[in-house]
Amino acid sequence: MSEAKVLEQPVTSPQPISAIPLSREQPPSDLPSDALPTRLGIVDRARGFVFGWMPSVLVVAVLAGMAWFGHQNDWKLPKFSSVAEDVANADPAWCDSHGVPEEACIVCQPGLIEDAAELTFCREHGVHGCVLCHPRLAETKQPTEPTTSDLARAERALMLTHRKENIAVSSTPGTRIQFASLEAMTKAGVDVEPVERRAITEEITAAGEIRYDETKTAQVSPQIDGIVRRAMVQVGDWVKAGDVMAVIDSQEAGRLKTALLSALLYEQLKQDQHDRVAKLAPSGAISGSRVMEAKTELRQANANVEQAIRAFTNLGLHVDIERLRGEDLAKAKAIIRSIGADHIKDVEDSDNLVAVTAPIEGRVVDRLATIGQVVDRGSNIFRIVDTRAVWLDLRVAAEQASLVRIGQTVRYLPDGQTTTHEGRVSWISTDVDPQTRTVRVRTELSNTDESLRNESFGAGQIVLREESDAIVVPESSLQWDGTGHVVFVRDARFFEKNRPKFFVARSVRPGVRRDKFVEIIAGVLPGEVVASSGSDVLRAQLLKSNLGAGCTCGH
Repeated sequence: MSEAKVLEQPVTSPQPISAIPLSREQPPSDLPSDALPTRLGIVDRARGFVFGWMPSVLVVAVLAGMAWFGHQNDWKLPKFSSVAEDVANADPAWCDSHGVPEEACIVCQPGLIEDAAELTFCREHGVHGCVLCHPRLAETKQPTEPTTSDLARAERALMLTHRKENIAVSSTPGTRIQFASLEAMTKAGVDVEPVERRAITEEITAAGEIRYDETKTAQVSPQIDGIVRRAMVQVGDWVKAGDVMAVIDSQEAGRLKTALLSALLYEQLKQDQHDRVAKLAPSGAISGSRVMEAKTELRQANANVEQAIRAFTNLGLHVDIERLRGEDLAKAKAIIRSIGADHIKDVEDSDNLVAVTAPIEGRVVDRLATIGQVVDRGSNIFRIVDTRAVWLDLRVAAEQASLVRIGQTVRYLPDGQTTTHEGRVSWISTDVDPQTRTVRVRTELSNTDESLRNESFGAGQIVLREESDAIVVPESSLQWDGTGHVVFVRDARFFEKNRPKFFVARSVRPGVRRDKFVEIIAGVLPGEVVASSGSDVLRAQLLKSNLGAGCTCGH
């Protein structure tokens, strides 16, 4: 009943799409009245399906057409000449392979310019068309010749270490890269710089650590067991060799001094007895056996004195025995009391005092002694270092250690400082650190101002080679073409009227890179001009020309 009511509504009232008749024909009279909506719904769904998928089908068709067109035309857009024939007839033919008009292409039209020189590979310097051996190949306005220092510098550089090599069978060196005009080169972003001379340094950079010179370091110990009575110096004091650093009160020293005095007195007694016997022996008043007994006793007394003196010598204390034997008893006692204490001022009335003196001149860097401390012979109570010279230990990678030689110059810049210190390699370790895989290299540095401090760090440079007039080009000029290093040298007659504008790919052997410049061991000479910024544009054209597809201009 509801559907019949919808059909009876006025024509002017809104109706759902499914209720709009698809045909003016009336349904068969024998069709049931409730079958009409079913038929209309099926038609409506079919129409929605067609209209819903039609945009996607159209897009796929367009893409398929573009793919067919691209395949038929080698994926190139049609030239404007194919659309407008009159315009095509007005434009010159263009060499797509070399980026210049066909009639001006020096590759496709060999007669436009002189032939390029045939290049051979130089085994000595590792480049094609070596201008060190054949300077006539250089693109200079005036003939040029390499100097003897250029040849010697190249030899030093190649002998020092392995340099990356160029492949001898490369075909890219000597290739000419042409521009349609100077304006075209400028629009491509290509700029040029002259080949020049600069001072360069080739070095090994390594982390460095400052250490005290062990040959100028002394551990100060008392010569004998005792008690510290005085400490004469503080950490930071500068002492000279022989200066008193501490005073030790030692019972052992008193005992040894007493023993020496007793031995001297006994020796003097036996010497007097021997002298008397020797005088009476010729008269026969003394038997020969008594004379021999006196001699034996004197020798024993002498031995006792020597033994007492040796005890002081073992302690590092000097005793002048000849002076002692020549003095009377009072003076001998004074001399013996001063043994080991002759540098002490205001000596107390004691035979037990011994001075601890500085063995070398230097700075007191450690003090372990305190007044009243019991110390043993050999215990360290002071440390002295002559800080006017220090050691610099550099950690050089094991792979570079073979380049280091005794006597090479070393430059060191401490962290946080601006002053560079210079010395020479004095020692190279034969060991490789198992953890860091580095080799210790040592040099001695002057430190008169004491600005270099023990166990401080910095950066060191071991100079392998210094050249005052190396040949260099901007680092941006150097390119790798897959077989070797090349730079692009401007034609020497580049600015001549009606002369084609081109660069020549030149094989080079690079060396040190410093401050945005690279040393050229062999390959170019001063007076030539090379592409700097934008040289990658030339490299791209070089690689395009050597892809193997050949020229597409028809010649």
